Amino acid sequence: MWYIVVLILLAMLCLAFITPSLFDTDTAEVPRHNAPKTGQKPVTKKKDVKTDARINQMLAECTALLKELNVPVSSSICPTVKLIGTRRTLGRCCKRGGSKSHSEYEYYIEISRYTLNNPEKSIRNTLIHELLHTVPDGMRHTGAWKKWAKYVSSKTGYTIQRLGGEEN
Repeated sequence: MWYIVVLILLAMLCLAFITPSLFDTDTAEVPRHNAPKTGQKPVTKKKDVKTDARINQMLAECTALLKELNVPVSSSICPTVKLIGTRRTLGRCCKRGGSKSHSEYEYYIEISRYTLNNPEKSIRNTLIHELLHTVPDGMRHTGAWKKWAKYVSSKTGYTIQRLGGEEN
């Protein structure tokens, strides 16, 4: 009888690891060659203001670039990038409702702290990828998002694609 209880507990533990990924809005996987080794710590600590300012500046510059290219990104994007500790995704674009600290904006961008190990161009590529999710009907990697990703890739030195692309 005790083994049934153990099996149920193991099933619940497995489900706890699987379930959060079912609710991700955008889950571009981290390429294996960029993935940190087990036990590697994030580049920055939670309150590294200098790094946060650098990432927020990059977000502002990427937003300006897209607007200069006449890409219809939302005008209601939180100017503060949220750094998250996940190794599974490079970044996410989230719609209002997911985080109380960003509730005055329609969208906010999250990127993994582990992407801070990557070159600046790769970080900007991730930010542009996530910003493209704010175009009308752009939350999925189809239709409008795909159209604008191809357009931006053709006009800039970035390779915007679904799964953490390499730059040319």
